[in-house]
Amino acid sequence: MDYTKIYRADMATLLGPDENVFAVVPYRLAFGAEPPPATPEEAERRLGSLPRGLRRRVADLGTHERPPGNRTLLHRVLDFDWPWDRVDVDEKIGGTAVGGAPGSIGVRFADATRDRVGQFAVVTAQRLAVAHQQAKDRFALVAEAPRADVVSAVRRGRLLQRGRVVIAFADGSAIAVNTGILLTKQAKRLVAALYP
Repeated sequence: MDYTKIYRADMATLLGPDENVFAVVPYRLAFGAEPPPATPEEAERRLGSLPRGLRRRVADLGTHERPPGNRTLLHRVLDFDWPWDRVDVDEKIGGTAVGGAPGSIGVRFADATRDRVGQFAVVTAQRLAVAHQQAKDRFALVAEAPRADVVSAVRRGRLLQRGRVVIAFADGSAIAVNTGILLTKQAKRLVAALYP
C-alpha cells in the first residue's frame, strides 16, 4: 500500500500548504530494550496510564523488604544472582528501541508514541513528524523534530521486525521504528525519504 498517495492531501492540510510531503509510512515504536526512567517524576509519568491501585503497588515495590534473618528458602533462591538475570531479553531479541538521555528527541518521540495504533511517520523537507489517525481523514500531530536534527536512518531488521528502521538524532539519541513485521517496502521508503 502506498500511504503517501493515500494520505498526502490529509497530511498537507495538517502540516501546512508550503510543506511537500515526501513519505507517509506506518509508524510504531519497535519492540526492544528501553532506558530506565532517570527520575521519580519520569517513572510516575510513564506509569501514569495505569490504574491508581496498580501504580501504588509498583511504587511500593522494594519498600517492604523482609529482615535478612527472616527469609524463606524461596526468597533466598530467588535473590541469588543467577547468570541469566544479567541478560536483557528485550535487548537480545529486539535490540534497543530507545536510546538517549531523558528529554532527548528520541525519548520524547518514544514517550509520545508508545502504545498507540494508527500512527504514521511523515517526512517533509522541514521535519520528521508522527501523526495519529483519529478518524478516517482526520489526523493529529503527536511528535515532531526538525529535519536537520535527523542524523541518520538505517534499516535494521530483527526477528518479526523486518521493517525496522533506526533513526539517530543530533543530540545523540536514537529510536527504532517498526514499519512492518515481514515486509521491508515501507522501511525502505522511510530511509529513502530521510536520506535520498
